[in-house]
Amino acid sequence: MIRIGGTSYRARSTVFLGLMVAWALGATTSSAAAKGRSAPVGKTYTWSFQSDTLGQKPAHTMAFGGTWQVSEDSTRLASGDSTALAPSSRVLSQSEDSDGITYHYLTFTRPLLEDLDASVRFRIRSGEIDPSAGLLFQMDPKGTSGYLVRVSGKTGELVFHYLLYGRRRDVKFAKIGALEPGKWHTIAISRRKSMTQVLFDGKEAMRVRDDRFWKGTVGVWTEDDTLADFTDLVATAR
Repeated sequence: MIRIGGTSYRARSTVFLGLMVAWALGATTSSAAAKGRSAPVGKTYTWSFQSDTLGQKPAHTMAFGGTWQVSEDSTRLASGDSTALAPSSRVLSQSEDSDGITYHYLTFTRPLLEDLDASVRFRIRSGEIDPSAGLLFQMDPKGTSGYLVRVSGKTGELVFHYLLYGRRRDVKFAKIGALEPGKWHTIAISRRKSMTQVLFDGKEAMRVRDDRFWKGTVGVWTEDDTLADFTDLVATAR
């Protein structure tokens, strides 16, 4: 054993190795923490699908059922209503018309948002069982738990749900009236702590207090035999 300045070489080597291990573990932990870091307050994220590959689902997404792909919007106007003009020339389409009770949804893997404002424009092209389209928010990294606000063409309602391990539960309902196929509508939410304000076509439809989830990603939703398009998904960290 070599001794230097009253301390053994072996002891110093052990200390040095210990420091190196601690540094490596710290770097790993910091890297992991960075991946789970929330979006900076005030930053806005917009998905218009202009840079995504046509015929494929958008980048950085996970699909849970359905057939999702970015496509050109060839019908820009719906039902002769000038307010229904889709600002974007591309849409995200769900084109699987399952005839059973099936959920089809797609979530983005980033960013992670706590308090937020979010909105999406959608149109339901067709659907017989329950024409439905919705906005997901504060979804967990696995895409199985979070919140959903959707329209139900069957009942003419806006419905607030939470998803827990892939199972959907009802929270609150609000009447919005019949939905016209092919017409563009907007769902928007404003989430602060445990309170969520929900708007449909610019008008407040409900307020819900629920504290099950507080951080996650956004996404879009259809179900059963619904064929729907989405565009201009926007989320801002608050």
